[in-house]
Amino acid sequence: MKKNYWLLVTLLVILSNPIQAQTEAMKILPNGNVGIGTSTPTQAKLVVSGEQSSNASGMFMYGYRTSKILDSGTVKNSIYATDGITAQQFNVVSDARIKKVLGVSNNANDLDILSKIVITDYKMIDSVQRGNQRYKKVIAQQLEQVYPLAVSTKQTEVIPNIYQLSTLKNGWIPVPTKDLAVGDKIKLVFSGEAILTNILAISKDGIRVNCTQEGSVFVYGKEVHDFHAVDYEAIAMLNVSATQALLKRIEMLEAKNTTLVQTIGKLEKEQQQTNNRLKAIEQLLVPTVAANDAVKE
Repeated sequence: MKKNYWLLVTLLVILSNPIQAQTEAMKILPNGNVGIGTSTPTQAKLVVSGEQSSNASGMFMYGYRTSKILDSGTVKNSIYATDGITAQQFNVVSDARIKKVLGVSNNANDLDILSKIVITDYKMIDSVQRGNQRYKKVIAQQLEQVYPLAVSTKQTEVIPNIYQLSTLKNGWIPVPTKDLAVGDKIKLVFSGEAILTNILAISKDGIRVNCTQEGSVFVYGKEVHDFHAVDYEAIAMLNVSATQALLKRIEMLEAKNTTLVQTIGKLEKEQQQTNNRLKAIEQLLVPTVAANDAVKE
């Protein structure tokens, strides 16, 4: 059944793009391995070679990164997902032979950074698409202040900063205009489609958009080009380094405690010896004192 499915997919690719078929845009090996952009998918059941530039609009990147963020703000993806990816294991490339090692991280500094990261309880504003579950994670803007290495800010995303039902008439929509500006792109959701359109004007009562449709509309929010994403792998490694710093402190305290216990034991032994000497002296002096008292009487 699976082979028939992939054969059908391959056939559709060939029919829709014969040029790609000639260059083997997709390859299925006899063992069921599938290659996209490669004719030798031997590393896994599905191997994707190559990338597609994108502004990553609509994509949330949590956990391990699946893309490369370029200085231009373009995101180059090998795998793009609009929703979650589930797996038992993620392997991140980490071979020393491809790295220019700059040095060992400072454990003490990492511990100080870790102590400044705020863990926050929150829910997603867009509960329809993102769910209503409770999260206990970091906030990218706060993390950026103390550990910018773990935050990327050059993605394009539409944020739900309005997120309310309204009406569209003659291009005007009565909504709060806070954080909106002329020229911003805004996402509008109609009964049959969602569009991204420009804000042409703003008044105290709402906004005018470049859209000819009318009637009920759900105003999602505006497009931003500095959407923050968190590299949780970087935080995890920071935690490892900080834990090593704590281990060093524990070992130092244990060593001091051992020395202190030994010192206390030595003092107790010396105190016991002193007590024994005092007791011996008392035993010698008591008969002499008693004899002197008898002579006086």
